[in-house]
Amino acid sequence: MDPSAITQFLDSMFVRTSSPPLIPLLTPLLTSDNRMESPAVTGTILIDIKSGLCLGAAGKAREDDAPQLTVASRQACDSEGVGLVRLRGSRVVLRKGETVLVGVFKDV
Repeated sequence: MDPSAITQFLDSMFVRTSSPPLIPLLTPLLTSDNRMESPAVTGTILIDIKSGLCLGAAGKAREDDAPQLTVASRQACDSEGVGLVRLRGSRVVLRKGETVLVGVFKDV
């Protein structure tokens, strides 16, 4: 996977565009009409679910958050792969796919 594509994807979560979300597993978290424009959204992270390695991070999210969020997702995510955890003063909405975990940081 091209690292610049991941960076562009994470950056696009903060910008309103007319294009649909790039990764289908984000559909429950995003819509094409209302992306992450809320002032409460402060960061995003994309994690390889098997290894726990960070594939990309933007905003308040840091690369070293990946292992902790991967472990937390095992208990936090429901049967549909959606969960919520607290990390460094933020709520992190998690969405688990087959190969990746997406975290959206929101200020409390």
